[in-house]
Amino acid sequence: MIWRIVRTLFVVVVLAGALLMSPNLILGSARQITAFEHTVSAKDLTITCAGPAVLAGGKSGTSVSSFKRTGTSLLSESYAGTSGTTLLKPKGTKVIGYSNRQDISERLKTAGSLTVLDSTGKVAQGSELLTVNQVQLVKNKKIRGLLGAPCLRPRSEFWFVGGSAAVGREALLVLTNPSQVDATVDLEIYTESGISHSAGLTGISVAAGKTEVLPLAAFVFRADSLAVHVLSHGGSITALIQQKAIRGLGASGADYIAPTIDSSTGAVLPGILVRGSSDSAALRKEDDKYSDVQQLLRVFVPGDKDAQIVLQVLGTDAKTFGTVLSVTAPAGKVSDFRIKGLADGDYVGYLKSDVSVFSSIRLVRSKASSGRFTDFSWINPAESFITPRVVAIPTAGTSKLSIVNSSDVSTKVSVQFGSQIIKRNIAAGAEIVILSPAGQSVVITPSDKPIYANLLVDVTGRIAVLPVLDEKNIGGKVQVSVY
Repeated sequence: MIWRIVRTLFVVVVLAGALLMSPNLILGSARQITAFEHTVSAKDLTITCAGPAVLAGGKSGTSVSSFKRTGTSLLSESYAGTSGTTLLKPKGTKVIGYSNRQDISERLKTAGSLTVLDSTGKVAQGSELLTVNQVQLVKNKKIRGLLGAPCLRPRSEFWFVGGSAAVGREALLVLTNPSQVDATVDLEIYTESGISHSAGLTGISVAAGKTEVLPLAAFVFRADSLAVHVLSHGGSITALIQQKAIRGLGASGADYIAPTIDSSTGAVLPGILVRGSSDSAALRKEDDKYSDVQQLLRVFVPGDKDAQIVLQVLGTDAKTFGTVLSVTAPAGKVSDFRIKGLADGDYVGYLKSDVSVFSSIRLVRSKASSGRFTDFSWINPAESFITPRVVAIPTAGTSKLSIVNSSDVSTKVSVQFGSQIIKRNIAAGAEIVILSPAGQSVVITPSDKPIYANLLVDVTGRIAVLPVLDEKNIGGKVQVSVY
């Protein structure tokens, strides 16, 4: 034992001496890795259109799992035509960019995508490069109304606030996967009773290049009020809800419900252009099947605290009287509040809440005399913007652009139709409504304050409200380390 201890001490002394006498001796070191910064261009901008209206029942009209398209949707496209870019259209045709804006209108028979191919990798994306929307006036015996929606950039998450699966109502979730990778979709559906725990809400397959249609009534049978959260894994997708109403034995009103912006404590809802209010009142008085032909606020509170909400609906002039709602919306549920007393006129809605909420407003139009009809559209809160945005105006019907200044001081806005430029002053907290020429793109340029805008399209009295979006992919800088 003594000799073992002596040998151990000897080894320790020798090693210590070697370290002291030989400073160049290196026992070990970590190799320093240099990181290189690279600029990554945004991928080419792709915008996907959902395509024409979907009819449940397939060719036989009786199948609960089969669907078919009816008619064609009218695409309105505004393409900047920037030099070095090419627009690849749904049918495979190409439009070469020659540094001039091109307004294009075409018909689509199914879902399809438009892509701007950028050979330089440097062209700024957004609505100034490409923006597309679709409208379709449907007069099928199973569905009647004006379906309008923006064509969307594929992504992995969407929220919807609107629609109903009650008796006489049909809500179809239309999922389109334009990518080359299969997608798996999970849903969260909320109603007036809270979250749905129905089977089949997860692991929904949407194959690459395909569209899947899901009747929401399969998950929330007879629910009056819906809010839907869509999450995609794998391929990026687009999503819309197709909503229709049946009153008695006839179809009466339809809409595409577009994805909404994130929840917030404040929202601006432009484009509440009320017409036919006396006709709607007459229909409600005539028959209970028209009881929902009335403007309505829908709120979903995603947290665990009830929301105290105030909605101010303001008219565009002193002769247009608005209204105020002060309500409590329960946490975790979807709540509807009727907006009463709005006469014909142009309005904007301002919503304030003490907790973050999702919201939307249902706008209705009616005719009670010969050729009677009702139609509706769901208005989402608008995005604020301070840089120019472009809107493509459909060739069909009458389009009106609603622009709102929510700040407490006046601001100016420039609106360009083709070569014509008009400048308008917007008072603090006010809205202006501008008639937009059919088939032309509109460039909206704020001056010094953020503004909000929605586009209302009217075709023979039927309505659709389209958001003013700025779809883009983001490039950036990345750090790369090679080991």
